[in-house]
Amino acid sequence: MIDKNSPLPLYYQIKDDIFHDIEIGKYRPGEKLPAERILAEKYGVTRMTIRQAIKNLVERGILTVRHGSGTYISNQKPAGMESGNKIIGVMVPDIQRGIMTDLIRGIEDEAIAGGYNTILCNTDNIWEKAHVYVNQLLTNGVKGAIYIPIQDIENGNKKEEKNLDIIQKFFDNNIPVMLVDHECIKMTTDLVVSDNFGGGYEMTQYLIKMGHRRIAVIYDFEETSILDRISGYKIALRDNNIEFDPSLIQKIKEYGFTDSFSKLVQLIIHEYKATAIFAMNDLLAADVYYHADRLKINIPKDVSVAGYDDLPFSERLKTPLTTIHQPLYQMGRESFKLLMERLQKPKDPFKKIILPNQLIIRKSVKKL
Repeated sequence: MIDKNSPLPLYYQIKDDIFHDIEIGKYRPGEKLPAERILAEKYGVTRMTIRQAIKNLVERGILTVRHGSGTYISNQKPAGMESGNKIIGVMVPDIQRGIMTDLIRGIEDEAIAGGYNTILCNTDNIWEKAHVYVNQLLTNGVKGAIYIPIQDIENGNKKEEKNLDIIQKFFDNNIPVMLVDHECIKMTTDLVVSDNFGGGYEMTQYLIKMGHRRIAVIYDFEETSILDRISGYKIALRDNNIEFDPSLIQKIKEYGFTDSFSKLVQLIIHEYKATAIFAMNDLLAADVYYHADRLKINIPKDVSVAGYDDLPFSERLKTPLTTIHQPLYQMGRESFKLLMERLQKPKDPFKKIILPNQLIIRKSVKKL
């Protein structure tokens, strides 16, 4: 069934659920699918959502529409499904993290257009679960894999080796792997990212232009994407003759509405005298909003806040968030395209695609 609290679109979940029912034999080849009205009642959604899910399955050749009669299960497997010929594995660290929804949509939309099916694997940032998924994907005969590496806030020094093990298992079975959002520094692969260095630089330049010189950075994961953003921040300080203060870069210990996060916000503002906080993603920025409100700190009157990603909620915060827009949907599409290139030309040099970002100015940054 579906989870209405999931960040994945409802049609996406329904499509997967119907496909699962077909695979286990609940619906047999040639059998008529229940009417849209019945499916809408079953899933508790609108008929428009059902139509979108059915359209997706029709495009994949799993369902067929007989005008005036209804929708039927295809009598034969769509071309390319035998032996996993047209199946791509997509492994994500946590589908509830903000950026994943648009990335997955981009991948799937491009896959459908190319006649491919996707198997979505949510690792939940659990290494053992990731290895189980790798084995399942290999058993299903996938042609390739798109992997967003696992993020590990507690074991940053070990995660590179562990991610390498996952990637290597695919390579050992001659399955190409495409990385998205951040790379594994232990191995060169095809990679699609946004311009993280440029985004960090541009946001810092904007904060400086607004009069801020004590700019704090908070981050969670020590990923290449985050480190590139911090590098951009440092270079922007240097280019404006502002001395870098390492105490202004702070890694959080835990997420959410925790005492440690409140203490960190207090420390940054009251002891380190920061006038602006540059959060390395919008989710962290939202946490800063919560703790600022809890501490009776006004944004942007008492402290300015900037984020990164431009997630949908960022413009709906009490004080709309100034942030960096990442082209997440396009990153998903480009990752699939690049994987197709790799399948066609397996011996070509690895490619790194860097997509441009955009500064989104709202109301969370005060001019000093």
